[in-house]
Amino acid sequence: MNRQAFEWMCFLTLLTCFLLLNVVNAMTRQQLKNSGKLMKKSCIPKNDVTEEMVGSIEQGKFIEERNVMCYIACVYTMTQVVKNNKLSHEAVLKQVDMMFPADMRVAVKAMAEKCKDVSKKYKDICEASYWTAKCMYDADPANFVFQRLVMERQTWVFVMVLAFLANGCDALTKAQMKKSAAAFKKKCMAKENVSEDMIGDIEKGKFIEDKGVMCYIACIYQMANVVKNNKLSYEASIKQIDIMYPAELKEPAKKSVEACKDVSKKYKDLCEASYWTAKCIYEDDPKNFIFA
Repeated sequence: MNRQAFEWMCFLTLLTCFLLLNVVNAMTRQQLKNSGKLMKKSCIPKNDVTEEMVGSIEQGKFIEERNVMCYIACVYTMTQVVKNNKLSHEAVLKQVDMMFPADMRVAVKAMAEKCKDVSKKYKDICEASYWTAKCMYDADPANFVFQRLVMERQTWVFVMVLAFLANGCDALTKAQMKKSAAAFKKKCMAKENVSEDMIGDIEKGKFIEDKGVMCYIACIYQMANVVKNNKLSYEASIKQIDIMYPAELKEPAKKSVEACKDVSKKYKDLCEASYWTAKCIYEDDPKNFIFA
């Protein structure tokens, strides 16, 4: 693992710690501030800027320089509010809903709404990011937050990374993977209104053909970051396996994903596509099937 990848995982780990300690989605303003330190550390050298140049952005110090602009774009990219090389207003709103403390959400959404069209004036993502950030600061300095937006969703990787680093940066064991997914199982059960009796034995091959169960499986896949543009992504699945699976499970898992990669193409509905893909993967290799 290269240094940049390691720092990215550390950033995810820090956010995970806050989330697990609070047992809630939202973070306090101070936790939002703390969560951005490693992200900031990664974007500073990447864009050849100094602390003096970018350290006071939150206080309204916007130096109109190319490197500073691209530093801001780097931060926005790492927080996943950049889609297809453009700032996404919808992604920003999702971030606010999921991670910001309740007392900040309305104010931050108002800033985002006021400045959502600024980026459309610029083809360059660095300029678009810089002027959008400046607009948001000017709109409400008291509630402006930077270098602290968090990931679009709590992903499977978030929780896994804790065990991953604690394990000496080696791949997780099967038991650790199962344990790490518990928080997401709880979240998806509540979201889709399914019971333990309905989804608790999926890993053992009990696939109840019910819409709620189907959407529960889709929810898990979304949180595992293997859904892109509302479709299951073969490439993202392989990447997750390479990063997190123990060595003895990587090849069997890849083989099953390969065998079932075309199943989802038969279904326009993500819930159905996820359900039948998971069932296919189980049937291909029950012994090595892992699911929350």
